Amino acid sequence: MRAPAAPLSSRLPAVTDDERPPVPPAPPASHSEGVATYEKPLPASQLVQSLTGSFLLVSLKRAFRLEIKPNEVLVAERRALADSAAHVTDPEHQAFLAWRRSVLLIVALAFVPLTFLRFVETFDGPPVPDGARAAMLLPAIAEGLFCLAAFAMLGRWTQWASQRRILLLAWALYFIAPFIVYLYPFQDAFDSTKELKAAAQFGELHLSAKKKHIHMAVGLVFGVKAMLALAPKAISVMPGVIRASIVSKLLFPGTSGPGFLMILAAPLYALFAYIIILLPYQITGSVYFVIGVLGVMGAQIFIALSGRRLTMPLSRDDARHRIHRYWLAYIGLLVVSAGVMLAGVADFVTKLDFSVVSIGTTILSFMANVLVLTLIGTDTIIANMHRLAERRKEDEQRLALRAESETKLRQFCG
Repeated sequence: MRAPAAPLSSRLPAVTDDERPPVPPAPPASHSEGVATYEKPLPASQLVQSLTGSFLLVSLKRAFRLEIKPNEVLVAERRALADSAAHVTDPEHQAFLAWRRSVLLIVALAFVPLTFLRFVETFDGPPVPDGARAAMLLPAIAEGLFCLAAFAMLGRWTQWASQRRILLLAWALYFIAPFIVYLYPFQDAFDSTKELKAAAQFGELHLSAKKKHIHMAVGLVFGVKAMLALAPKAISVMPGVIRASIVSKLLFPGTSGPGFLMILAAPLYALFAYIIILLPYQITGSVYFVIGVLGVMGAQIFIALSGRRLTMPLSRDDARHRIHRYWLAYIGLLVVSAGVMLAGVADFVTKLDFSVVSIGTTILSFMANVLVLTLIGTDTIIANMHRLAERRKEDEQRLALRAESETKLRQFCG
C-alpha cells in the first residue's frame, strides 16, 4: 500500500526572516475608529491642505466652538504633527493645535471681504482731500497685510511658538493702525467752504453758514466714523479675552490664571459696552439701547461671578461641566440683549443715513475681531503661564542655593 504524501509545507525550502516579503502597513484609522479623516489623500503643503473645500467645512464646524475633542483631529493633521512637531504627543494638545488651525482659516477668509469693504468704505461718501484720503487708507492696508499674514501662517500651524509671535506682531499692527489714524484732525484737511459743507453732510443735519460751525460738523462726522471703525475693535477685546480664558482653562484645567482673567475682563467689558452705547443712545433716545446695555452688563456680572469658581485647580471633566453650563447661560443673555438693541441700531442707522457698506463692515469687523482675539489671547495666556512656571522653577532653585549658602555660613561661623 502506498504511503501518504508528505504535506506541501514540509517539502518547500525553509524561508528565513530576511527573505520574507515586507508586511504592508496597517490602513489609517477611519471614522469607525473614532478619528476623523478625509476620503482622499491630501497634498503635501499644509497651506494647500488648509484651503481645500473639505477642510473648510471641517473648520466651519470647529471655529465657533471653544474646543474640539481629540477624536476630531484629522489623520492628516496627526501625520503633520508627527513630522514637524513630534514633541506634541498629548491628544488634548493636538486637538488644540487643530482647533487653532481651523480658527485661523476662518479668520483669514473673513478678512478677505473685510479688507475689500474697508477699501470701498474709504472711497464712499463725499470727496475729501488727498492727505485725508491717504490717512483713511492706512487701516484698510493694515487689514490687508494681516489677511496675508494669516494665510501665510496657515502653512505653519504645527509650529506654535514661531507662528504665534508672527501673528501677534501682525495683529498688533492691524489693531493699532486706526487708533493712530484718527489722531489726525480731519476737519483741518479741508480748505474751501464748499468741501467742508460736502464733508459735513450727516443724515438730516442742517448746517449754519458760519465756517466754524461747519468745522465742528465735520469733526462730528469723522468722530462718528472713528467710532464705527474703533468700536468693534475696542468692544471685541473683552469677549476675546473671556473666550481665550475659557479655552485656556479647558486645555490646562489645573491652572488658576484664566479664571482670574475672566473676573477682571467681564466688568471692563460691561464698562466699555456702556460707554460705546452712549453716543447712539443720545442721538436716537431709543429705550432699546438702555434695555440692551443692561442685559449686556448683567451677562458680564454673571460670567465674572462664574469665573470665581474657575480660579481653583479642577479636573478636566469638572472644568468642562462648569464651563459649558456657565457659557450657555452667558451666550443666551448676550443674544437676547443684542436682539433688543437691534431696534435701536436700526433707528440710529436710519437717522444718520449710514451706507450698507459701513454697516456690513462694522458687523463683520466685530465678528472677525472676536475670533482673532480668541486665538491671540489664548496664545498669550498660555505663553505667559509657561513663563510664570519657568520663573517659579528658577525661584525654587534660587531658594535652594540660598539655603545651601546659609547652611555653610552657619557651619563656618560655628
